[in-house]
Amino acid sequence: MVVRERKKKNKLRGQRTHGGGGTKNRRGAGSRGGVGKAGSHKHKFSKHYVDFGVKKTLKAKPRGESISLGVIEENITNWVAKENAQKENDFIVIDGKKLGFYKVLSTGTIKEKIKLINAEASKKAIEKIESVGGKVELSLPEIDDDFEPEDKEVEA
Repeated sequence: MVVRERKKKNKLRGQRTHGGGGTKNRRGAGSRGGVGKAGSHKHKFSKHYVDFGVKKTLKAKPRGESISLGVIEENITNWVAKENAQKENDFIVIDGKKLGFYKVLSTGTIKEKIKLINAEASKKAIEKIESVGGKVELSLPEIDDDFEPEDKEVEA
């Protein structure tokens, strides 16, 4: 037969102070050890040491969506019909900002001659677009080649 121990709470029934000494010993916040995380570097260290040293990591900024060549091929006729893409000479001009994507990936094939503006593209996607006769204008920040920083002399 298993012998079960009584819980401490039940053992202390009938005792006025429940093992806390005199009634004055349990008065005030001092018996608690402080409010909140007070004492977390001292007497409550064992309760709060897990929280120390937690570093917040920087998250990458959302840059927008990427789209594949296959999706462009499927939707190109709808975009031209809704005037989200324009026809210029032999090319269909696709504006990444207007359509809400920032990068073109190489998954799928493309048969139309497209001119991609205001968007980035992977190397393979650029190869596929140019093999059909299209063009890609990457949206890189412009660098002024004529810029020369001014030399400022420090007066002593």
